[in-house]
Amino acid sequence: MPNKSLEKIKKTAQFGVSILNGIVGDKLQDTAFGIEMGFFHQNKRIIVEQDRLQEYFAQYNKIPTNKVCILVHGVTDNEATWSFRDQSDYGSLLAQDMQYTPFYLRYNSGLHISDNGKILATLLEKLHQNYPIAITEICIIAHSMGGLVTHSACYHASEEGLIWPQKVKQIFLLATPHLGSYLEKFANLTTNILEKVPNWHTRLVGKVINLRSAGIKDLRYGYLTESDWKDQDPDRLLKNNKKPPPVLKNTAYYVISGRLTDTERHWVSQLFGDILVSTKSAVARSKNTEEFNFSDDNHFAMAKTYHFQLQSSIKVYEQIKNWLQ
Repeated sequence: MPNKSLEKIKKTAQFGVSILNGIVGDKLQDTAFGIEMGFFHQNKRIIVEQDRLQEYFAQYNKIPTNKVCILVHGVTDNEATWSFRDQSDYGSLLAQDMQYTPFYLRYNSGLHISDNGKILATLLEKLHQNYPIAITEICIIAHSMGGLVTHSACYHASEEGLIWPQKVKQIFLLATPHLGSYLEKFANLTTNILEKVPNWHTRLVGKVINLRSAGIKDLRYGYLTESDWKDQDPDRLLKNNKKPPPVLKNTAYYVISGRLTDTERHWVSQLFGDILVSTKSAVARSKNTEEFNFSDDNHFAMAKTYHFQLQSSIKVYEQIKNWLQ
């Protein structure tokens, strides 16, 4: 079988595993199907140790630069989700245009966001310590749940006194559900109704839906820390236990949101945003809260764009590049 066909099969299989991890990954953590967080290149894990990093750069004829870009995918995805049709992506373009060295994260998106945040905080500290040269700047590009995992990692790193957050100059948040996902709220409402119907078939359907992962349930309100969910019933009807979110003081935050229609005021865009995340949730602003206080100048809205298109759009890349310049 040609190598290209074999690689395609491997990528397809890996996407299947990533989807499975997103749906029930908290139940797969200690099995052969559970994904262990790490940086990947061409579907191969990068070992974040000093000698192994040097081997990685030598093997692929890469020269490490002092500017590092971390790409963090969303729920049910992996690092391959960033690729354009020509196989370029935000990381490779930033390497070409602005001398960033990209690292692509893969993780089990079915785990609690706070658990992934802790692991990412440690992984980034290890990268900072073992990188071949001194890192002077880190930028992070995160999509959907990846933005929440990033916030959580920053929180845990600050709590533990880690060094890498001091190097984070920019965080780009693509359709991150800061105020939660309306789809997960709907799932919570639906299961509560189904389990109260006096019919065992209906109750069974509700229980099956409730098997969705801890990571997906964290999306209901955008939980970032363990204190948000610990000792709480995850299936209680629309109960929000989220604590005020942490931010990095010397970091610029940028938000890119999508909407389905041309005009922002269209009722479809008002209700559904990019079909999965509303604009209000992406910019963390509602009548009752203004969590991150993102600047309007740091928000770019993409019309006629659905959720997953934000991962591989040349318009998104150009906006990121403009902000970096």
